[in-house]
Amino acid sequence: MIQTFISRRHTDDLILLFAGWGMDTHPFACLSHIGCDCCVCYDYTDLNFDTTPFLDYKNIEVYAWSFGVWAAATVLPDKGLPIRHATAINGTECGIDIEKGIPPEIFRATLEHLNEASLKKFYRRMCCEHLDDFKEAFPERDMNSLYDELRAIGENITLLPRPRFRWDKAIIGTRDLIFPAKNQVNAWEGTTVVQELDEPHFFHFRPVVLENRLDKATIKNSFGNAASTYEREGLIQSRIARQLNDKIPSRLNKCIDNILEIGCGTGKLTRCLIDRFPDARFTINDLSPEMKDYITALPFKQLSFREGDAEKIDFNETYHLIASASTIQWFTDLEGFLKRISGNLSDTGTIAVSTFVAGNLPEIQSLMTAEMPYWGYADLKRLFEKTLSGRTFRTRGIHPSFRHSRRVTPASQKHRRDRYFGTLLAKRIRLYKAI
Repeated sequence: MIQTFISRRHTDDLILLFAGWGMDTHPFACLSHIGCDCCVCYDYTDLNFDTTPFLDYKNIEVYAWSFGVWAAATVLPDKGLPIRHATAINGTECGIDIEKGIPPEIFRATLEHLNEASLKKFYRRMCCEHLDDFKEAFPERDMNSLYDELRAIGENITLLPRPRFRWDKAIIGTRDLIFPAKNQVNAWEGTTVVQELDEPHFFHFRPVVLENRLDKATIKNSFGNAASTYEREGLIQSRIARQLNDKIPSRLNKCIDNILEIGCGTGKLTRCLIDRFPDARFTINDLSPEMKDYITALPFKQLSFREGDAEKIDFNETYHLIASASTIQWFTDLEGFLKRISGNLSDTGTIAVSTFVAGNLPEIQSLMTAEMPYWGYADLKRLFEKTLSGRTFRTRGIHPSFRHSRRVTPASQKHRRDRYFGTLLAKRIRLYKAI
């Protein structure tokens, strides 16, 4: 078994991912900036599992996919690791079983007829609509290593006792063509909490991991409790809001009469937009209800406040401008949000977004054992281009200074050298620079 860290800053927490057959680290690169260290286990030609790299972690979250579920259940019991949570994804402990795994005849046929053509067919069935994404992060394994691993998996499942491991959740893709969904249901029935998703065998795991790591209730309460402090000390956020507003093309000033803002906070961007579009109607959203008082106190009547998680709210209007500053870094499924919210954009509308990217606060993070799960710049760029057909992205660094460096408090740490990503989308297909 190969164990490779794709992120290692010696944080207190670790994501331990057991990949499926034929994989390496490439398809899981999106987990390299997930807010903690991440190690990917793959190639089950042998099951030698070294716990030494994991002994200093305080909390380990296990995610196992496909045959990785069987591998994790085989090697993890009695290792004494501080596993806080374990999630099985589109796989079972049986691995190969006519009722609770991959049917044996399907497994044998895959092994006996494995070649370049059959592998391409397997990937199509494995990924379905996610095939293009998978091709962009293709595993670098040769055919001989794939055959050896698959043969070893079959032999070990036959020879070794059926594993038993405590799983907190099993996620089942209802369109899984590799591990039949009904077999997964049979395997987990009565033993594990099951969550069904409308997904094929392979899909994006980042939202699954972030759902466990980003507690929206905690985020909601934290921002609500700190609203007055945020309004007074959020200097970087104020600057970002102003710059994002400035990047919205001036030719749109007379074209916009219905605006949606996501994650308004205390109204830093809201005030900029109201000054610029005084005749428009505004729908203002935030997760924290405490922000409503700041918004309704503005000297402007044509606005309504929508409290709640923007990833779950059905915004049932059409908007000429959808704007968000310093918010989407808190989203668990950014791709899903962008796909949904683009449906609320008028044909000539504009989406304006800014967010922080991985590498933010490097000086502070060098002193800490935790980090924010910001998207990497390249991954974020790729996601926006894929979802919104954009073309140009840039990052900008902001470097505020402190008069008394020894008085850097937790409240002020967040303002040191923030780096953010900005993007503007006009008419759904043209992307403007936000720098």
